[in-house]
Amino acid sequence: MKKILLLLIVQIFSVSISEAQVDKKAKDILDKLSAKTKAYSSIKSEFTYSLENKDRNINTSQKWKLALKGDKYRLEMGQQVILSDGKTMWKVLKMDEEVEVSNQSNDEDALNPKSIFTMYESGFRNKYVKEQKLGTKVVHVIDLFPLNPKEKDFVSIRLFIDKTAMQVLKSEIKGKNGNLYTYEITSFDTNKALADSYFVFSSTEFPGFDVNDLR
Repeated sequence: MKKILLLLIVQIFSVSISEAQVDKKAKDILDKLSAKTKAYSSIKSEFTYSLENKDRNINTSQKWKLALKGDKYRLEMGQQVILSDGKTMWKVLKMDEEVEVSNQSNDEDALNPKSIFTMYESGFRNKYVKEQKLGTKVVHVIDLFPLNPKEKDFVSIRLFIDKTAMQVLKSEIKGKNGNLYTYEITSFDTNKALADSYFVFSSTEFPGFDVNDLR
């Protein structure tokens, strides 16, 4: 589950994609989406993460929050908050009243939400599926398949992209173990002024927490 869960919050290893593996319509849409996303000076988003496995009778969900500004990020996942100023990462465990401090890593399997809205750019074969309504909005539906499926714990990713706003509204990840992971964006705010201190651990915000420096 760890690799699946981190899929949308890690930097995916860059792999060249040949023209034979690219659906032109899907690629054109993803290129436009990527260009627009990279132009934002900051992103503040809220989304619902859910896990479903009908065979195992699993159906859970959580509300998450994510803020991005350059190399800085803040990810709130229930009782856990991950902060990074681009160099140092703080993992805040609310229930344990503890914070773990480590150097920010850019390795493939390292926690790094910077690419949550651009993770589709490389390492995948893409396919345009259809245009449909999602609630009141018209969306492009695009499927992504890993170029190296044996190295991944998932089979495919389905993106639902707002046709007008050119933003990802929802993504579904099918795991090899039968799990379906869904990330549905409920709010998406861009180009807002976010103080650098918002991405740094503060004892004022988390008073009395034990600090465990792992650097």
